[in-house]
Amino acid sequence: MTTTNTLPLIRGVQNSPLEEYYTSGHRTCQGCESALTMKLMVKAAGPRSIVLGSTGCMYVANTTYYSTPWVVPWMHTQLGSSGSAATGTAAGLKALMAKQKIKDEPINVVSFCGDGGGVDMGLSAISASMTHLQYNHLVLCYDNESYAN
Repeated sequence: MTTTNTLPLIRGVQNSPLEEYYTSGHRTCQGCESALTMKLMVKAAGPRSIVLGSTGCMYVANTTYYSTPWVVPWMHTQLGSSGSAATGTAAGLKALMAKQKIKDEPINVVSFCGDGGGVDMGLSAISASMTHLQYNHLVLCYDNESYAN
């Protein structure tokens, strides 16, 4: 049985957790709001999370050989497949839990995609993923309005 992970509300900077799950090691431009969005998103999701990232600027910035900012598991997905990758990952976790291969506990599956890979090419995959209510996952679309993902 998959349950939804209830996380404590973060009200203000003073109450945010000190743990960082997106740290140094990325190659983003100085002041990149995508990096800040990822840092805050995974901080809110917590340590029991798997992050999926589609092809784009953040994929290139986060996957330099032998250097990654991710403390939690991270997986690359193809440009238009954020929704289907999130559904497949959540379904795989649910199957492993049902077979008692891994502990049955809430694990957050978060898929991060840009405007091109999420709203244009990936819209059908994201729409299809929303029909599978038995799987716990979140698709986060970053819209920079430049189709730069």
